[in-house]
Amino acid sequence: MIARLWGVPVEWEEESVILRSGDVGYRVHLSPCSHQKLRSRPEGLVLELLIQHFWNEHLEAPLLAGFPDPDEQTLFNQLRKVPGLGPLSALRLLAIPVGDFLTIVRDNDAGRLKGLKGVGEKTARKILGELRGNVDWIAESTSMISLSSGKGSESPASLARSVQDVLVRQFGHSPQEAQKLVSEALRRQPSISSMEELFQEVYRVGTQ
Repeated sequence: MIARLWGVPVEWEEESVILRSGDVGYRVHLSPCSHQKLRSRPEGLVLELLIQHFWNEHLEAPLLAGFPDPDEQTLFNQLRKVPGLGPLSALRLLAIPVGDFLTIVRDNDAGRLKGLKGVGEKTARKILGELRGNVDWIAESTSMISLSSGKGSESPASLARSVQDVLVRQFGHSPQEAQKLVSEALRRQPSISSMEELFQEVYRVGTQ
């Protein structure tokens, strides 16, 4: 099961992105909010996405949903509990930041929910009914996830091991190549504090 992907965007589609990870191109569906935010980044940067995999008799092919941060993934999973919402429908609802969405739910504002694409009166009431009693828990959970996600808190040695493992397993480098690439990146930028920053430094210079 795919839990995370690190890859370089090679093609942006209307609701998804094709990520090249090693010799494989993965189509990953994104929320409108994340699609807009990630697409505006400079070309060639490695993206790190949390992944959820869906495949059932109602889908023509397996579907990968990607999230740049755990807050959005948490809200997505709560929306999936709303009767009648499939994974793509739940993703499309996330056209605004997580904090704004939770504020709408906390205010019981069906009118603002209906401003989202594909949301009518009935769907808005379902969403409010499902989420309103849990909005404080969701907000607390997303805050705790953000604080414990590890960004900025891993040691250089731990970051190096994690990135080297991905370079070998997903990008096809030998262990020796991966170790050299990571060591040189950390030498150039010793203040690096996250996997994303380390990947960007490795690929900023190049891997050839």
